[in-house]
Amino acid sequence: MKKITQILSLGILFLFATTLSLSAQKCKYDYNKKDPITGEATKGIKFDLKLFWEIGFNRIGTSYFLGMEIDPVGVLVDNLLKGDSFIFKLSNGEIVTIYAREECAPAAKLVWPGGYHTFYSGKYDIDVSSLQKIADNLPTYLRMNIGSKSYEQEISAKEGKKISEAARCILQ
Repeated sequence: MKKITQILSLGILFLFATTLSLSAQKCKYDYNKKDPITGEATKGIKFDLKLFWEIGFNRIGTSYFLGMEIDPVGVLVDNLLKGDSFIFKLSNGEIVTIYAREECAPAAKLVWPGGYHTFYSGKYDIDVSSLQKIADNLPTYLRMNIGSKSYEQEISAKEGKKISEAARCILQ
């Protein structure tokens, strides 16, 4: 009887471990390496959102930041200012606000005869607590303030899931 109990216990333990490993999230990083100079671990995940937005979570050692590239149509002149906000509205109603770490000037490019797009490429400091909130609750709306302008978009459930999964991965 004792042997049967041990075998059953081992079987249940094996089944539990197998289930955990199968349900573990697989993270696909855009980069995951050590900095050749500092030796710090660095990794990042980026993804596209509608309306020509690309955002990503990045980690260098124990520091985190959100990187973004936005490509609005037209030639824009506002600079992304240090302290400009990037706001996530989450599915639980909570708001997470992060701030640009440095000023960033726009860059315009010709994309078709007579058509220009303006690129912004900025970095926003983000802490572990804010990343965890995003990981635990799908973002439903984003607002980015660039100088005197505001850009915003509703986030679909599919896009919100991408953002939450990326936040979970970058925390690992």
